[in-house]
Amino acid sequence: MAEKFDVIVIGAGPGGYVAAIRAAQLGLKTACIDHFSGKDGKAAPGGTCLNVGCIPSKALLDSSKHFHHLQHDYPAHGITVEGVAIDVPRMLERKDAVVKKLTGGVTQLFKGNKVAFYHGTGRLGVARAVT
Repeated sequence: MAEKFDVIVIGAGPGGYVAAIRAAQLGLKTACIDHFSGKDGKAAPGGTCLNVGCIPSKALLDSSKHFHHLQHDYPAHGITVEGVAIDVPRMLERKDAVVKKLTGGVTQLFKGNKVAFYHGTGRLGVARAVT
């Protein structure tokens, strides 16, 4: 027999995971389904924003900002550095670590709020529609 839930949220992006957690906090038996996988092949809840959009972009922009400051802003403070270079593979490693930490945080929030998480896809079926 399949497990029954009061609420099933499809998608664990910024809206989905918050909705699932709030539903569980209100006492509803809640599940959340999401298909994203990390580079390690494991579930990576957080949606597009956390996995491939906003957060990874901001992590790379932050690294780029530090490079820019070294080249253009710090000399005015009497700080000079020679031979500054960008290590793109290292920047990507840092970005990946930021994403993994945050997706792990979503997973922990699910566990802490008793939201059942399913790695996969979900769909709404006509036969299950509420009228």
